[in-house]
Amino acid sequence: MPDMKMFGLVLIGLACFVFWLYWTLKIRFFGRQRIRILTVTGPSGSGKTTIVGELLKKHPEWKMVLSLTSRESRESDLPGEYRCNVSRKEFLRRELGREFMWLVRAHGNMYGTLQADVRMALDSRNLSLMQILPDSVKQLRIQAPGRVLSVFILPPDEEGLRRRLERRGEQPEAIERRVADCRKWEEEARFSDIPYEFIRNDGTVVEAVEKVEQIIKKHL
Repeated sequence: MPDMKMFGLVLIGLACFVFWLYWTLKIRFFGRQRIRILTVTGPSGSGKTTIVGELLKKHPEWKMVLSLTSRESRESDLPGEYRCNVSRKEFLRRELGREFMWLVRAHGNMYGTLQADVRMALDSRNLSLMQILPDSVKQLRIQAPGRVLSVFILPPDEEGLRRRLERRGEQPEAIERRVADCRKWEEEARFSDIPYEFIRNDGTVVEAVEKVEQIIKKHL
């Protein structure tokens, strides 16, 4: 069993290397590649899902990169973001087939993004969007150098965040936990080697969307 596990890890490493080599050589011999995927990251409560949703409405040609999940659909899911209720049997089959770029298990559910769907986004003429965690951002940028733009959404300053959460009726203990969590996310992001474009979401949704659009325009 340990030998099989090691063999599987070697195959995953080889697949990632081939993916990286493909895009590196493409950039080397065919010139600078255009940004094709926008990753949006931020702590819970930063407003990132609302911002991405408004971007999709404003630019219907932009699409989410599809991910698979074993959980049921939620109202907060964005159009094209997830294929829900995927069986664990299918997850296992695809995992054994080394089809995932990444696979995450969280809160009893499984989430995964297929390499094929990422390739499709990279080959598209239009921009694709992803809401993903920092570890996945780092992996994606390694696999597709020069093709990924990463935005980090920051909530208002701590006092502004407290006021926002108070208006929502959250309890003081929950508010302080949320503030501490946001502080940790920001510190880790600023010291990360990921070249994020930071946006402070301390105004209206329209203003935040315009900030993201300006960043995209600068890089396209």
